[in-house]
Amino acid sequence: MPRKHFELNSDVSKLIEKYDEINDVDFNKLVNKALRFYLVNQMNYKDIQDALNEADIETSKYVDEAMRSSMGDINRNY
Repeated sequence: MPRKHFELNSDVSKLIEKYDEINDVDFNKLVNKALRFYLVNQMNYKDIQDALNEADIETSKYVDEAMRSSMGDINRNY
């Protein structure tokens, strides 16, 4: 996949620096995990399945887990 260019705002940059101090995390892994979490929570289940049609077992497990937790959030709001 081609690389994407983006700029962090100052608040996010500070949070990443602090998180890295505490957890010593690889920035690429952090960004990918955070974006995946955000996108899965913003998309509907069918779109996620379509996008990850040939997903590995770890990704499928993550999607199922995220969808279940999202449904819990929806149920609590009603």
